[in-house]
Amino acid sequence: PPPLAAGLLVNILQAGGQVDEALRIREELLPVFEGLGDVRARAVTMGKVADIQQMRGQLNEALHIRLEEELPVYERLGDVRAWAMTMGKVADILQVHGQLDEPLRILREELLPIFERLGDVRARAVTMGKVADILQAQGQLDEALRIRREEELPVYERLGDVHARAVTMGRVADILQAQGQLDEALRIL
Repeated sequence: PPPLAAGLLVNILQAGGQVDEALRIREELLPVFEGLGDVRARAVTMGKVADIQQMRGQLNEALHIRLEEELPVYERLGDVRAWAMTMGKVADILQVHGQLDEPLRILREELLPIFERLGDVRARAVTMGKVADILQAQGQLDEALRIRREEELPVYERLGDVHARAVTMGRVADILQAQGQLDEALRIL
C-alpha cells in the first residue's frame, strides 16, 4: 500500500495490540520515506518506533531515537510544536530513569514557554501537571497541590474536559492524603 495507507494500517494494528506487526511494517516504511526524501514522515515514523520501544521498556533505545532521529529533524524544519512534544517525551523517559531535575528543567524552561507562545492552553496544563508530578515526587506537596488547583483544574473546566478534570481531582486527593488531610481527600474522591 502507499505510505499514508500503510501508516494508517500500522496505527490500527498497534491500537489492536499487534505491536510486533506494527513495528515490522513501520521499519519497512523507513526506506520508502528516505527514498521519497520525506524527512518529516521518516521522523514521525521513527517517533512511532520509539513509542513502541518505550511501551516495551526499551527506554535507552527510545531515548536515542528521540534525541538523534526526531529532535534534529523538527529543529531543522522549524516545527516548534513537534519539537516540544518530542522533548516532552524525552523528559518522560528521563523521569522514568529516576532523574527529576533535568525533566523539571525541560518542562519549565523549554516547554512551558513554547506552549505559552503558541497559546496552547491544554498542552500548557498537561505540562504543568507533569511539573506537579515531579514536585510531588520530590516531596514539594504544597506547590504540587497549588499547581493542580490553580494551573490545571481551571483549564480543564474551561475546556469542558470532564475526564482530565476527574483525573486531576484524583491527583489532588492523592496529595491531600499524603498531607494527612484524609477527610478532604475522601470528600473529593
